[in-house]
Amino acid sequence: MSGVSKQEPRQSGMRQLLFFSIIVVSCGWLGRFVDIYAGTDENGSLGQLIWIVTPVIAMIALRSFTADGWKDFGWRLNLRGNAVRYAVSILFYPVIGTIVVLVGSQMGWLSGGILSYAFIGAVAASLLPSLAKNVFEEFAWRGYLVPRLLTMGHHRLFVHAYTGIIWGAWHFPYLYRFVETSESMLTFIPRFLLGMIIASIVYGEIRWRTNSVWPAVLMHTFGNAFIDTMILKTYIIVDPQHFSLAMPSPEGLLTIGLTACAAYALYAQKHAR
Repeated sequence: MSGVSKQEPRQSGMRQLLFFSIIVVSCGWLGRFVDIYAGTDENGSLGQLIWIVTPVIAMIALRSFTADGWKDFGWRLNLRGNAVRYAVSILFYPVIGTIVVLVGSQMGWLSGGILSYAFIGAVAASLLPSLAKNVFEEFAWRGYLVPRLLTMGHHRLFVHAYTGIIWGAWHFPYLYRFVETSESMLTFIPRFLLGMIIASIVYGEIRWRTNSVWPAVLMHTFGNAFIDTMILKTYIIVDPQHFSLAMPSPEGLLTIGLTACAAYALYAQKHAR
């Protein structure tokens, strides 16, 4: 990745990295406090806005006012030579989600379906809002955290794991908005973090190989539009007894397994670029 191939001393960026990590992990809890104080719990609340935009604001501040700079920001599309990687980014979660739904339906783990014009229309309608949100997210995680860790000389697997943990922890304050389960958080949260770490390998490897954040933005956008639509709009209903196995979201064990296969295939490729 141009801009991150030359390693800098780890200690020089540790302060900025720690600052960024603390800010992004805590901003959602600040948002929750604001929502509770205001007595609102609706999508688009001020607290959720704080939660969404704070990571990218922290990234802009660190890149603008510290030695981090902008050289490894990854804002260019870099389409040349990366058409297949862009296609993988767009199709990854629709393919994974479809496989999980087909297997789950055959095994009796879930009901409903996604083979309808109504579902396709609902996915299309959610793409633009998802894109707007994920520009903020991905230019924080893959636009700052990944390249900064790589520049500090950390191993790629450590980079992806750390990013996945911070990314997962950022979700904690608002998990209740997106996940309905009677499962204990003692088992749900570790599995959720595992799913985020494995997903971060896929996101991070494509980011590294394309030297662009945009494939990650597209992967996240199509993933949210496809997976969240089928779950939140109840196009599928997962049997509570098989929730941990058959959910097509990142914490589902079948999704984790399929994503892990893709992560291994990407990481094991001989050619970095």
